[in-house]
Amino acid sequence: MTTKAGAAGILSGLIATLILLRPLVFGSTNWFWIAVTTAALITIGGGFVAGRWSGSVQPVRRAVLGGLSGGLAGAIIFCLLGAGVAGMTAANGRSQVEAIAAMVNRTQWTFLILFLNGVGLGSLGGWLAHPRSGGQAEVFDKSEPQMAMNAALTVLPASVVTAALATGVFSHLSDSIGVNRLDMPLTVSLLLVLISHLALTLIIPHEAREAEHRCGMDEVKMAAYVGIGTAPVLIFLLLLVDSKLFANPRVIVALLASSAMSLKSLQTLFKTILPGRASFPIPQDDIEAKLFGSIADSHGLRLMALCTGCGLVMVLPLYVTVVSVLVNLSSAQNIFLTQALVSSEMAAAAIILLIVIYLFYLNLGRWFKRQRAQRATG
Repeated sequence: MTTKAGAAGILSGLIATLILLRPLVFGSTNWFWIAVTTAALITIGGGFVAGRWSGSVQPVRRAVLGGLSGGLAGAIIFCLLGAGVAGMTAANGRSQVEAIAAMVNRTQWTFLILFLNGVGLGSLGGWLAHPRSGGQAEVFDKSEPQMAMNAALTVLPASVVTAALATGVFSHLSDSIGVNRLDMPLTVSLLLVLISHLALTLIIPHEAREAEHRCGMDEVKMAAYVGIGTAPVLIFLLLLVDSKLFANPRVIVALLASSAMSLKSLQTLFKTILPGRASFPIPQDDIEAKLFGSIADSHGLRLMALCTGCGLVMVLPLYVTVVSVLVNLSSAQNIFLTQALVSSEMAAAAIILLIVIYLFYLNLGRWFKRQRAQRATG
């Protein structure tokens, strides 16, 4: 379901970017509101398609999948177009210090506006995606890439590391230019931490109920460990970078919320995952199960689709809160093209890296399985 919702979000985001390109880049003001309205309708349409593709009869589930599609569409618009718009409009009529602070804040606010509006419009589209007549409750196809858990497992650590990196980079920048604090990158990165942490916290019990063997439950157990460790690691990294942050109410609220979700994952581990794991029989080849899980039975193309989604979300927090701002501050000549190239190259590099790793691991797992089978029969 999430794979199809992600595809709908990518497609609608690309179409909306093309629609907005002329009025924003080439200054065709006559078409501005027509383009914005059309892009909004495209985002709603993407959410509608995501909800319809899911086959869900539950309005809330359709709205969530539509929101996922819309949020991804908004993020794509920001990466390919919105960050450049922020870079072109932030420095007008200001001193150098004011221009830097305005550039940082404008870039982050542009992302928030595009992302949150995308989530809202996509959710509306998903809500409106009534199921087909005579539809039955959705069936989860476990042969499809398990995008929800894997993407959440990827974006959550990336968001935690980015929060610490954004704190270090912009604390140093604020000290060097003599302003109090440049808090917006930290605020946005903490928001991304909370969204991804909430997603993983909700996904873990669902995946635990859907697990059919011990290898599958081991993957859920690993996800639970990530959820449990998120708050302590985030607190440690922020303390390491700048202990003064703990006087900031936004940071305290974010850490308390993250801590509550870590405790929830701890409860799920002991109440659901460990008892469920113990109820499954030990795999016939316990060594293969421990080393490779069930990857040897996976399909290469489906793993590549999984890597595409995970690669996109892996670089998104870093690009949004740090790289896009630094590119705008660099005063590149063609800021629109520069932002689009940087974001695309980062995503492509992450996707290719993950594909290479996963396909190597897939073939290694298949080779190991064949060797074990030959030894068993020989």
